[in-house]
Amino acid sequence: MTFVNGEWQGARPMNAANADESLQSCPLEWNYLQSAGDDGWQLVSVAQGVGNDPNARILYLRRDRD
Repeated sequence: MTFVNGEWQGARPMNAANADESLQSCPLEWNYLQSAGDDGWQLVSVAQGVGNDPNARILYLRRDRD
């Protein structure tokens, strides 16, 4: 998971000179989704192949209001 609502999720700052290391510091999708689920969020849709990257995905989550 690289960005959530435009905010970088990596444990290290994004560094274009060493992008692989920066990306490795980001949480895995599954771990992020488990954490979001604990906060009441549900995955409702996934868009695959976003932009020029066929591997890129946008995850859409929702949370019911109490």
